Amino acid sequence: LREAWLMTEFWDRQFNLSVGRLDLTSFFDTNAAANDEYSQFMSDALVNNPTLGLSENGAGMAGIYDPKNGLTVKLGYQQSSSEATNLSNALFQMAEVGYQLNPFGTGEGNYRLWVRRDNTEENLKAFGLSLDQKIANGITLFGRYGDAESSAGMDDDKFYSFGVQFADGRGFYPEDAWGLGFAHYKLGTGDEEDLMEGFYNLKMTQKLQLSLHLSHMKEQHPGVEDISYYMPGLRLQTSY
Repeated sequence: LREAWLMTEFWDRQFNLSVGRLDLTSFFDTNAAANDEYSQFMSDALVNNPTLGLSENGAGMAGIYDPKNGLTVKLGYQQSSSEATNLSNALFQMAEVGYQLNPFGTGEGNYRLWVRRDNTEENLKAFGLSLDQKIANGITLFGRYGDAESSAGMDDDKFYSFGVQFADGRGFYPEDAWGLGFAHYKLGTGDEEDLMEGFYNLKMTQKLQLSLHLSHMKEQHPGVEDISYYMPGLRLQTSY
């Protein structure tokens, strides 16, 4: 069972609480231009920040306070390991503060800061940023940054990504969308990964979409020759 949860609202719909088997990435580290593997980028590094550390869905809860003035505050609590022997293991605690504003007069932007703590190994901590900003009609810039503690004696894991999405008439047809993204991930062990991806999402009919993808991956491991390769992709999506 992947997800099964119950959501209820309080205080004139300013606070909602979801409880059950959750995917906390549906609540935290969201991004308008790089967060939906069904219509945007397919590579994991351009869907969510890997320093979140969440590997599996699990039992937990997520609360969101949204007073409808641009500010949002989120709290999350989840078990993220199917190998845990009891409910007190592999627990992730997360908090996020976000604000929506229009600093340049070009369109809305979302700016989010999250922190997390888990007890999977040594009560490791991490923090990250996620932002998206419209700079013109149909053009949205995005970026992420993350810093996570790794095992004792090692440097922190560090991640960043950035890119651009074009939509709302910026493609061959009015409802098409396309984007370009780059992500860099460096582990405390010294291993590094660079990823570039481009996609074009063609709206064929009201309920049918076809996406073409091309990614380039470069892996660097200490003492080993670098590895790089291209990965083409094709995604056909129907909705009904």
